[in-house]
Amino acid sequence: MKTPRTLRCEGPAAVRGHIVKVFVLTLLLLVLPFAACSFEDESREIRMAERSVGDGVPAMVRLPDTVRAPQGSQRRVEATYRLSVDLAETPRDTTLFMSGLIAHATIRWNGHLIEDRSQRPDDPLPRSLARLRLLDIPEEFVRTGENVIEIRATGPGLVSISPVHVGTRASLESRYEHRALGGMVGPAIVAAIVGSLALCVLLLWIKLRDPLYGYFAVGSLAWSLHTAWMVFPRPLLSAPHQTVWTVSLYSFFVAMLVIFCVRFSGWRWAWFDRGAWIASLSAPAVLYAAGALGYLDGTAQVWLLSWIGVVAVGLAAVTRYAWTHRNAEGLLLVSSGAIALAFGVRDWLVNYGGADNNHISITRYAGLLFVVFVAWMLINRFVRASRELEVVNSELEQRVTSKSAELTHALRLMRDAKDGAEAANRAKSTFLAAASHDLRQPVHALGLYMAALAGDGSRDDRPYLIHRMESSLAALETMFDSLLDLSRMDAGVIVPQAVPFDIKHMLRRLADEFAPLCASKGLRLSLRISTGARVRHVFSDPVLVERIVRNLLSNALKYTSVGGVLLTCRLRGSKPICRVQVWDTGRGIPEAERQRVFEEFYQVADAGQERTDGLGLGLSIVDRLCRLLEHPLALRSTVGRGSCFSFDVPGTLKVPVLAAQLAAVPALDGFAVAVVDDDAAVRESMEILLRRWHLRVFAGATAEDVIHRLASEREGTLGAIVADYRLRDGRTGIEAIHFLRARIGDRIPALLVSGDSSAPALDSMRASGFDCLSKPVPAARLRSWLAAAASCGRPASLTEAARQS
Repeated sequence: MKTPRTLRCEGPAAVRGHIVKVFVLTLLLLVLPFAACSFEDESREIRMAERSVGDGVPAMVRLPDTVRAPQGSQRRVEATYRLSVDLAETPRDTTLFMSGLIAHATIRWNGHLIEDRSQRPDDPLPRSLARLRLLDIPEEFVRTGENVIEIRATGPGLVSISPVHVGTRASLESRYEHRALGGMVGPAIVAAIVGSLALCVLLLWIKLRDPLYGYFAVGSLAWSLHTAWMVFPRPLLSAPHQTVWTVSLYSFFVAMLVIFCVRFSGWRWAWFDRGAWIASLSAPAVLYAAGALGYLDGTAQVWLLSWIGVVAVGLAAVTRYAWTHRNAEGLLLVSSGAIALAFGVRDWLVNYGGADNNHISITRYAGLLFVVFVAWMLINRFVRASRELEVVNSELEQRVTSKSAELTHALRLMRDAKDGAEAANRAKSTFLAAASHDLRQPVHALGLYMAALAGDGSRDDRPYLIHRMESSLAALETMFDSLLDLSRMDAGVIVPQAVPFDIKHMLRRLADEFAPLCASKGLRLSLRISTGARVRHVFSDPVLVERIVRNLLSNALKYTSVGGVLLTCRLRGSKPICRVQVWDTGRGIPEAERQRVFEEFYQVADAGQERTDGLGLGLSIVDRLCRLLEHPLALRSTVGRGSCFSFDVPGTLKVPVLAAQLAAVPALDGFAVAVVDDDAAVRESMEILLRRWHLRVFAGATAEDVIHRLASEREGTLGAIVADYRLRDGRTGIEAIHFLRARIGDRIPALLVSGDSSAPALDSMRASGFDCLSKPVPAARLRSWLAAAASCGRPASLTEAARQS
């Protein structure tokens, strides 16, 4: 996933670039108010005046001067100021400028009226640009030497006048413009910019619902409203209410922005947030109470100073953030926060000290700097988050597309598996419908032959009946062998045991075995072996290879009516690989059915002939065994002319162990074998077979029965154990073997036989470590295992084991 871009890892050069930008922007923003505050010209400034309030005694005061009504009331106040200016020569364009005339006043120059705004003394005091005075003095009113300026001021609650400047219009007009621009027009522009940014961030907060964006947006919007309110041409409220609510609005936006700074830095002070909210919302009540007691102005000044101290808390929070992260965001926050705090202290001192009765508040410009920086950071965060979200959405779409493709593929596989399962189910249903006849036929014939044999038939018929019974039994056994072979391969029981062996000897033996059957059908069986002296042996599992050839020969005889069958073995090119082929001159296999002949329970249909014997499993077993042995199987066929099945067996230079070189197998006469099987018929047939081999047999349904029979003989010995896997009452042959070994000897050879091909049974038998054979067990295979067990050593004695224990 793409790593989100961040400013955290910026290098020193990038940080220096941000520092330069900060200072350049700061200087540009501060040029306007400082230029207005520190303007210098050639005018004469008059700061001393003679003031008389009502009928009181005149007194000298220093300007700016403010006269308030007693106890902060809104009673009408009147004051007269007399100022004098000494002009060495009479200028042609004498102009008078006052930066703050907060009153309804008449102004006279040497007794001549030059302005009269006292017609409505009960109106609210002038605000904004109305507080500035730039008056041209007619030339005839000006005289060389002393000139007297008289200002009669009236107003509700207070009057206040600033120092008076006298000079040329060119110099004082520039001062007027700078004052108007820095004190009124500039703040109006700042209010518009801050308000616009606040609304943008407010929209982001509505979209994101992040409290950080909400605090900043609400605080900045309140700051914008406060700035616009302070420079509005007319007061929105009367004198006491105006003071209360402007100070309350100041408290509110400071609280919101400081909470933002604290949260932005990662601090979580729930008590601080609650305290800031309570203090800001309680401001109107506190100020109204102070106004009722006559201390509104003093309380307002203290209240403003306390909130300037709260700003210091926000500055400390962002300073901690900047120190921890050392990125451009922290640098911008600390710079703008420090400037805002310094400018706030300066404005409070100027206002509280009375140095200027209509001073330019530079805190508003610091607010613009702070709001612009923070809004840029928040919007930049939102843009980065949006881009990262786009990347995530793109990756998600890719993942959804990929998962959809995987799901489509999985559904296709499921449909294929379902179709395969349905096809297999149909095939098995077809098999059960058709094979039930094939399975019942030999059983039915066997029953009839047995009935005939038990009747009054002549003794001359008995050999014939017995022969036919053996044929029916052989056919039935062949069908069950095919089913069991298929089941064992599905269960993974058949594990190839590759050894070198003489394949030519095997093919000759099979040809001799099938020759009589071919002759009985009027067919000829030919054998051709052309491997020469280069390859005498092959490397594979001889039992499974023989099973393949036997099934191919049986299949060829089933579908051949005229001609014959050819069994060949030849070298494949120059490589030591023998190719075994079975040719027939049968009906052939249509091209459309050449893949299906290897499916289970499938037989090539032919309307002209009867259904062949068997279950249609021979070629399926051949295909599975060839894949198990990794011997490539091929088929060529021509309809009406015959077919050829072939598979390749690798040759080897290894020499097989000859039978003559094997150790002599000890005689089985008198060898004692324990047989544990809960099926009485199987147990009895096993006992009859073993006794014909001259073995001593101790058979029982349980291991305890075997011990009981052994104990009845003196000096009874035991050489091997043959146990069925699944016994009665949930027991297993594994438990029976362990029981017998514990009572007699732990080295007794043991063999597990089972007809259960389920996965749990197979896993349990493999984990036991005992030899295992699947039912039905061929007699030759059982005799071979017993011969190997007899060669293991001296049989164990029950009495000796009891004596040792």
